[in-house]
Amino acid sequence: MESIYLIGFMGSGKTSIAEMLQQKLNCKLQDTDKMIEDQYEMVIPRIFEEKGERVFREYETAVLKQTDNEDTIVATGGGIIEKEENCNWLKKHRNVFFLDTSWEEINRRLVDDELRPIWNNQNRDKKQLLARRLPVYREVANFIIKTDGKAIEAIAEEIVSKLDA
Repeated sequence: MESIYLIGFMGSGKTSIAEMLQQKLNCKLQDTDKMIEDQYEMVIPRIFEEKGERVFREYETAVLKQTDNEDTIVATGGGIIEKEENCNWLKKHRNVFFLDTSWEEINRRLVDDELRPIWNNQNRDKKQLLARRLPVYREVANFIIKTDGKAIEAIAEEIVSKLDA
């Protein structure tokens, strides 16, 4: 099976859905955020604080290119599509799923999250950031999965059904 790449805004459920898919499909799981933390030996909030978002995006590109192309579920960071290089790389893959989640649902899920540097940056307009990223997610993805009001298992089943189509 060609690897599955999950893209979407922070709080769209990429990691949770990737974990469910890993169980259902019995394959490997790679999470680009975890790969960055392991490879660069620094948690993401610290990378943002000490090195800045630009360096984080460079790290993100490097680990994206290290992901396995076969039998792997890859959960990407919400901003993976911020670099055109990453978009072009993802477009070369058949199984790119955009987890389309409404602003209201994202806000509800992340209201108490203190570990996301961009979400917790009060100088960033996250709703505007989502609006800017939406067309890029849609352009890069081969499949769009609406996630609002759906259980993780139902979303995973929907993704699996698209693989068989």
